[in-house]
Amino acid sequence: MQAMIGDVPPAVSVLMTTWNGAGGNGAGGNAAAGNGGGGDGPSRGGGFIGAAIASVLAQSFTDFELIVVDDGSTDATPSVLAGIGDPRLRVLRQAANGGVVAARNAGLAAARGRYVAALDHDDLSHPHRLARQVTYLDAHPGVVLVATEIEIEAAGRRTAPDHPTGGEPALIRWLLHVDNPLTWSSVMFRADAVRRLGAFMRPAFELADDFDFFHRLLAIGDIARLDEVLTVYRWHAHNTTHGREDALNANAVKVLAGAYAPLLGDDAQDAATLVIRHLSDRKPVRDGATLARLGGYLTRLLAGFGAAHAIDARGLAALEAVTGAIWWRTARAAIRSGVPGLLRQYRGQPGLAAAFQPVPGDMVRAMAVGAARRVLRRQTGGPG
Repeated sequence: MQAMIGDVPPAVSVLMTTWNGAGGNGAGGNAAAGNGGGGDGPSRGGGFIGAAIASVLAQSFTDFELIVVDDGSTDATPSVLAGIGDPRLRVLRQAANGGVVAARNAGLAAARGRYVAALDHDDLSHPHRLARQVTYLDAHPGVVLVATEIEIEAAGRRTAPDHPTGGEPALIRWLLHVDNPLTWSSVMFRADAVRRLGAFMRPAFELADDFDFFHRLLAIGDIARLDEVLTVYRWHAHNTTHGREDALNANAVKVLAGAYAPLLGDDAQDAATLVIRHLSDRKPVRDGATLARLGGYLTRLLAGFGAAHAIDARGLAALEAVTGAIWWRTARAAIRSGVPGLLRQYRGQPGLAAAFQPVPGDMVRAMAVGAARRVLRRQTGGPG
């Protein structure tokens, strides 16, 4: 099947934004909360855009257009784009750099496909990515967005992310309340869903604008993630969000605080702050009171989420197991950071602790590492 050119719209519009993507000082993307969670936009000096575009043009599904929004590049990006002769490529040149939110909104306004797929200019799509996602959305009318599983490329090596596996809608909906399980460069969504939202990317949430978008979509339909690895997220020293984590996390907290308000009331802001810092950004908890508070919020959130979405006993048990694994991961990091006594607070949430059993020896090793680090800090005069 060949791409439809002219008056007949394609099935898919692939949306890519770039600023100085051929090298130089490119920037302008975002990564919502989470490990590998959101996709970074244009890189600084990476020169990745040629490979990213090639990965789209090599798709087995060919009924698409590729819209590249050049957000005022001052390097060789315009020449690189001009040298690509494929008629499926459409370049929108912004007169000045306006940032990733404005660029993505401009790209969506020009999109003609019934489905829109995202790919940041330093990431890659596997050859069957579009085909798999179109097939899924065609078969699941209640799903408004489907992502893919990813692999992370850094320093020439590819590894799996550390988020929970599985992509059924109930799980993804829950995970969006405790992390960001979706990578922007892997998503495909229904264009008409954005029209129903009334807004695509919102400037007030820049850097976490994709996270905000995902949460708003949950009011319209389900979100899923394919188990197959179909996207490569390329992590490098010049990803745009380096050095901007505080701003990203502040906007991610705003998203979660709004989602938590019906479940936690006045505690929503505090809970969102702890979740983004310790579950999403993976910063170790350093004191018992904070870990206990975080565990209490997790328990309350899961109970409220299950009731709000009428999750049956079997489904709730599955979510408890996933949450138990997240709870151990968080407690393990806290213990290993040099505070072995925090094992008490981990066990202080018996429902979460019972829902997941760490691998044999993991708890003992965590305690040993934590004790050794505590002794070292005391010997060197560090806090402890």
